[in-house]
Amino acid sequence: MTERIYLRHPSQDETVAVGIGFSWPALLLGFIWALMKRLWGIAAFMLAVDLALGLIGLAGVSADLISLALSIVFAIYCGMRANDWHRRDLQRRGYLVVPGP
Repeated sequence: MTERIYLRHPSQDETVAVGIGFSWPALLLGFIWALMKRLWGIAAFMLAVDLALGLIGLAGVSADLISLALSIVFAIYCGMRANDWHRRDLQRRGYLVVPGP
């Protein structure tokens, strides 16, 4: 079972659950996950890195392998940081941590 942090905006009647730890959706969906969570800056950063790594891969066979390895490392990094990015964005927008249901 995944542990979660619950956040609620003082003027809204909605509680948002944010996982703690690794985010498989962020690893698998990349910048699309960030767009779904309304993390516009993070989505732009992820897309820019993905495009840059894709361009590196066009340079040749050895560059393609390096690009693949870096893409995997970047995806793992995003999976490790994603829930923290989401929680911080919600807190920046005024959400407060509340006890779970």
